Amino acid sequence: MPKAIQGTLFYTIPEAALELHITVGRLRSYLDQSRLTSERIGRTELIREQILRAYQAKRS
Repeated sequence: MPKAIQGTLFYTIPEAALELHITVGRLRSYLDQSRLTSERIGRTELIREQILRAYQAKRS
């Protein structure tokens, strides 16, 4: 379940992978290649919902 932080929805890496229908390993590869960006909040690496939606729209 995405987390809302100051009005913005964030997905964890496993949640984002499920949304994109890819494996966690592939998602990490996309992050390494800068195809997607993430943010570290505390110890958790999160991806903004807007970034996921934009990537999904680009893939379609």
